[in-house]
Amino acid sequence: MDTDIMQLDKFKRFLLNRTTASPVMIEAIENCLATEDKPAKQLFHKIMIHNWQDTLPQLFDRLSTFFGAVIIPVNSSIQGEIATFYTSNLNFILRLIKQDFLFPYCRSMYSVDVLFNERNAIDYFGTNNTLEDIITGVVSRRFRENCELDLSNFCEDPEFMKKKINFYKIALLAQFKILMIRMGRDTKSLNLSHNNLSQVPFEVLNFFIKADLTAVNLSYNNIPSFTEILRVSSKIEKLYLEGNPLCENIDAVTYVKTVTMKFPRLIELDGIKLNQHGVVLFPFFRNYLVNTDRKTKMVVEKFVTLYFSNYDQRPKLRRKKIETLYDDKATLSISCDFAESDTAVLSYTKAARNILTDQKSVLKLNKMYTSKQNIASILSTLPESVHDRSTFTVDVLVHDKKSLHIIIDGIFKEKNAELYFQFRRTFIFSIYTVRDNSVYHITHEMFNLRHATHEQIQRSFKHPIRNMNSLALINPSSDETDTILKAFQHLTNLKRPEAEMRLKFSSWDIRDAIKLFMMDSRNQKVSSDVFMDIDSDSSSLFDDID
Repeated sequence: MDTDIMQLDKFKRFLLNRTTASPVMIEAIENCLATEDKPAKQLFHKIMIHNWQDTLPQLFDRLSTFFGAVIIPVNSSIQGEIATFYTSNLNFILRLIKQDFLFPYCRSMYSVDVLFNERNAIDYFGTNNTLEDIITGVVSRRFRENCELDLSNFCEDPEFMKKKINFYKIALLAQFKILMIRMGRDTKSLNLSHNNLSQVPFEVLNFFIKADLTAVNLSYNNIPSFTEILRVSSKIEKLYLEGNPLCENIDAVTYVKTVTMKFPRLIELDGIKLNQHGVVLFPFFRNYLVNTDRKTKMVVEKFVTLYFSNYDQRPKLRRKKIETLYDDKATLSISCDFAESDTAVLSYTKAARNILTDQKSVLKLNKMYTSKQNIASILSTLPESVHDRSTFTVDVLVHDKKSLHIIIDGIFKEKNAELYFQFRRTFIFSIYTVRDNSVYHITHEMFNLRHATHEQIQRSFKHPIRNMNSLALINPSSDETDTILKAFQHLTNLKRPEAEMRLKFSSWDIRDAIKLFMMDSRNQKVSSDVFMDIDSDSSSLFDDID
């Protein structure tokens, strides 16, 4: 090895071109490549391209394509008509020599000069680390404890900027096969956001999708269409695509349907859980007449999911769940427009009956209720229903520190009958602060409904709700939480405070809590202090279950 490096040292600051290249030099380079000498990788050679008119990334791409050697340039620039950069890639130098320094592209012949062995790693990096060592360090530092590899904005990593490494596209990582195989083996979530991608870098992604990768973040890139996205592994459970051109000029329903058809295991899209509370949170049309800040979106989407997932339960359960969402002095007005002879909707006309506005064949009924107990009671008398969230249009009219106004239009049907209804529900919330937390309560609601048209019926309920087997509790009562808590303690032998903390973190989904507990146990992240004594009595676990 030392002999080979000494041979390269003979060519210190040597101007290499088609005339000066000699068999002795070629042999020395070939020996270094054959033995993979690390000291040889610490040497940098200055490449000069004359009369180059395009950008530097285009130059690097075209040089790599023409000579079949990937280049990761250091200290690159264009001064006048000469593009210069440094490389430690001896394979590129060797192929340049063997092709007689000819670089034709687009009918032009570019002149190439090399100042061989001009500098070393210490000159650039202050250490004897190779380029490969630095890139490996950057990638390794971006691996998080939750098995996420964060490669977001990778090409502008501060370490690259500091050392003048022009990592001009993330696809270059594919050249570091041993590193990427190792990272791919352990990575479950891959973040490729903010990398100016015009297409999915499958040469990199392929290292991950063969293992346990379940989440991919491609948000805020320049991906123009779904064509590339649909080639990603169908195992993906969490996908982020927002901020790409493919999301523009497409309605929310089409967007979600296109994605979910390809990814049957998807449980989260753009950070929105598709099976939260056992229902699909998204899609519905959202028209914000106020500033579409993150808090407004979060509040609206959470309310729509929470309210209608509770509303579609059995009437007795509905009353218990719905009541807590209303203010003590809330008011509800129910109005409907049905034919007088329509006995199939008797329950709705009974709830709304007040006056008969005329003697024609149409009943225009209206009724108002006050207090959250009365509202929950009347809503619980209505038949069990199923709402089609893909038909929802949600208009946000006001959202400030004191109030929130939402109008929701959509289609629902009775669960045990083929009766379809078009509804409009207007919710007005009052907002007040409790211990620095904003609390939202419905103070006024207007509930209008009529029969759905034939066209509306034909368009609704075409895409069934998926992932209905969630074990998460919605607004759990103390009895419910106590039962789940005992079950979780029985399965894990954890003390009550630790078990309760883990269930709350998993939104009272015992299955998710068990998965997280098993993962932490395998990684030895669960302290022995949080377990109950072996003699602890958990035999009464099922005694309290009806």
